[in-house]
Amino acid sequence: MAGKKKDSEAAPQSTERAESKFSKEQLLAAKRFRDKRDLVNALLNDGELYTMKSVEERIEKYKKGKVK
Repeated sequence: MAGKKKDSEAAPQSTERAESKFSKEQLLAAKRFRDKRDLVNALLNDGELYTMKSVEERIEKYKKGKVK
């Protein structure tokens, strides 16, 4: 039985860290988006959760958009 591995040894540990998700209200209160509160308020939906990365991507996409 020396050749048997424990379950914790057999499963490789993931090196990716799960990103935290935040509500629109939490993001509006964050210092990180202090200067972009109007954009965050306009671009995000109430009741949904977002990662910091996804919010920054939405802001960049909006800024690069064409004026109609």
